[in-house]
Amino acid sequence: MIEILWASHSCVVACKPAGLPTTSPPGTPCLQSKLREQFEQAGTSTSYLTAVHRLDRPVSGLVLIALRKKAARLLSEQFRLRRVQKKYVAVVEGDAREACKQEPWQDYIAKTPDQARVEVVEPETADARSAETKVSFLDFDAASNRSRIELRPVTGRMHQLRIQCAHRGHPIVGDPLYGNAEDESALQLVAAQLSFRDPTNGRAVEVVLPELPF
Repeated sequence: MIEILWASHSCVVACKPAGLPTTSPPGTPCLQSKLREQFEQAGTSTSYLTAVHRLDRPVSGLVLIALRKKAARLLSEQFRLRRVQKKYVAVVEGDAREACKQEPWQDYIAKTPDQARVEVVEPETADARSAETKVSFLDFDAASNRSRIELRPVTGRMHQLRIQCAHRGHPIVGDPLYGNAEDESALQLVAAQLSFRDPTNGRAVEVVLPELPF
């Protein structure tokens, strides 16, 4: 069962499990298809259901789902105008205190040709796009040599949080693309908080994950 943490008649905030894609081609399980099944089983099926934004497959946490076309349009506009605030928590390698003092993190990112990954590049590089993230240090565990940090992306670039952490020498634990992990099944990055305006009435909504997985 997909946990729903907040709901109105036009949208819901669901908790995506790690390892499940947000969207996928027909016939392949994803967050959207599983939610449709849940609504049908509960007798509340809807003709329209779409994720307004996405989380990478290995990332768990909060996703905003529109149940009406008008709601999807209004919520997408909030994202475009950067009025939606997202907060992530990550466990990274090493002591990240100094890196977090140098915030916000501002880089230029470009997709690596013919690969599903990105890299930090010079501003004048072709296809370079600015990436900005506000960060806060939470705690450090000396025994494992790992830190917990809070990440609040201002922009929404592909793999933004993962590449920015790795670029500063603190890859996210469990990241095979930008760190040393063998696979991404244990990526320690979670979308922990989501703030937006209810498209039904314009009221401010803040949804917080009740319990962090790490």
